[in-house]
Amino acid sequence: MATVSIKYSELFSLSVMQLFYTNQICRAYQSTPVLDFSIVPTAECIDVMKSKSMVFKSMDSSGGFIVMARTLGTDMAGNDLLRANVAAGDKLTFFMMLNNPDVLNFDVLPTTTNAGNIYYFSNQVNDNAAGRTNLHLTQNAAGVDGTADQVKWAAAGYTYNFAGAATTADSVVKHLLTGATINAKSVAVQGAQSAISFDLSSLPSGNCQLLVNGVLTDSFYFLGSMASQPVFGVIELSLATTLIANYRIVETDQSLVPARPNYTILFNNRPTVWRYNIQLQTNSPMYLDMAKLTPAQKTTYISQLVVGCNDATIKFKLASNTETSFVFVSLNNIALQEKYTLSATGMPLIFTLYKNTTTEVVPSLPYPSTGLINAGSLPTIYSDVFITL
Repeated sequence: MATVSIKYSELFSLSVMQLFYTNQICRAYQSTPVLDFSIVPTAECIDVMKSKSMVFKSMDSSGGFIVMARTLGTDMAGNDLLRANVAAGDKLTFFMMLNNPDVLNFDVLPTTTNAGNIYYFSNQVNDNAAGRTNLHLTQNAAGVDGTADQVKWAAAGYTYNFAGAATTADSVVKHLLTGATINAKSVAVQGAQSAISFDLSSLPSGNCQLLVNGVLTDSFYFLGSMASQPVFGVIELSLATTLIANYRIVETDQSLVPARPNYTILFNNRPTVWRYNIQLQTNSPMYLDMAKLTPAQKTTYISQLVVGCNDATIKFKLASNTETSFVFVSLNNIALQEKYTLSATGMPLIFTLYKNTTTEVVPSLPYPSTGLINAGSLPTIYSDVFITL
């Protein structure tokens, strides 16, 4: 009996990394990782994968996924050949959905979100120095930038208010990857303004430009059928063989070289100024201590209140106080982390409230919550801890 051999080879893999976490992927877990982001292929991506004999598989342990492709035969160098060839305009698109809103606090992201923007990550990056196992999809190699990596998005019913006269014939939306164009559906002229409306439903998702009278007027990402969903970001991976060598998925002869690309999206953890807000009750030992003192002694007592740390590089100052409240602020930013440890020993990072400079009052102050940051004094962002003694 004849046997049929079907082979699938790795096309590429992708990982979402967050430096906040000890494992750089997600919160510590025993058996099953719980990710802050869900990544799902778009409907058109599923269609492309079906037509090209490709398979998508989530890889939660690496915070991402892998795509396999059916291969058949090898080239002269012994590299696997794709069974179904890809063309210059072929791409695979995935949506990132945010599962944990605390990400906006503990990662370096804008503190306020623009409902008209999404994050956009692409392998059309011009960085020849990026390693094949760590190919950043962000504009900057250092990680996600809340400005550089965001783009405006649009739904199928796209409208633009143009300052000037326009016509349907001279108002065109161009889909950058395929080159497809759509003329305006209607133009409503009111005085010196033109409201230009388009129906983009026939276009695939992707980056688009609006040209009015031949002039670039607007740029946006067309979300297609997902426009009504709370999409955090788009991952768009071109299969074009013309990409630079390290970012390329498929070679010009439709082969896959052994060193497969691993794409990464890195979120850096947010550094904040830590602020301990301490309130004394009238029956607390500190309050009773001060009640016995003269005004001069009380001034000395307060000046000797200290928040110390077993990391000598982290220091605090008494920023303000009354007789019943004290605010200590870190002199430098402290990066938010899932687990705070001393880098040299791995021992826990400990913050202590002292009186008389060296006498412990609270031996282990709590760390700030990652569910809340105070961005009311931008550019300084505070992490507040409220303590009642």
